[in-house]
Amino acid sequence: MARKSRGQRLAEATQLQADYDAAGLSQDRSYLFIRDMVVRLGRRDITSGQKKYLDSLIDQGLPQLHNVERCAEIDAAIATPGLGHMSDPLTDFKFKLSKGWNLSEKQEKFLAALLTQAATLQTDGMPALTPERIERLESMFRIAKSRGGWFWQHRPGQARAVENAQVCYAEHGAISADTYGRLEHIFRGPIRKMDNPRLPSGSLAYSRGQAVVVVTNPYIDEHGRLVQDVLQDSDMVTACEDQLGKRAPKARKES
Repeated sequence: MARKSRGQRLAEATQLQADYDAAGLSQDRSYLFIRDMVVRLGRRDITSGQKKYLDSLIDQGLPQLHNVERCAEIDAAIATPGLGHMSDPLTDFKFKLSKGWNLSEKQEKFLAALLTQAATLQTDGMPALTPERIERLESMFRIAKSRGGWFWQHRPGQARAVENAQVCYAEHGAISADTYGRLEHIFRGPIRKMDNPRLPSGSLAYSRGQAVVVVTNPYIDEHGRLVQDVLQDSDMVTACEDQLGKRAPKARKES
């Protein structure tokens, strides 16, 4: 067998990696090895043992795929607008089925529910958002933006859900009902305060010891803060909701 140059081996490995990607096999152990070898060959040569194993994978090509029709149905579900937040479990199910593995009864039930949801979205599309829901949705996006990277690093699942919702909304001007509900759960704290204001519009309150009249119910400002507009000395000002008190501060006793 003629010896391969480093450039030829790199080109063949790169094509094989692309084939694995297209087949949805990026979780396969062989794929991980191929990906690693592509990176290494781009920098330097690899060992003789690595060359032998990589060449065997190149000669073998893609492994035999199972459940092709079910995998194609899952692919269509993944590409359905409004199901972006479920791409991870759908991709995992596809990988297992493509390898010929069986899903548990619970996994089969979950997959069936996702495919039913995808079929509904493909037929009916995503429900139109009311002006009130659009304002609520954009408020939640402002809250998300105000929370730093450290906050989201410790909540990767929520971070993916918010990012998927932002992408879907930017592309389609709508999101699915399930996605909207997930966002409301993530931001349930400020939403609860907006829906059940501690100091409704028209209330007498105190801001920094001074009496004010609350003009608006709580809302999210452009900085992602929960605020309320209040009338203070005939001037309209904006105050953070948690800095407004129901009672006047107690006068200090003179010593």
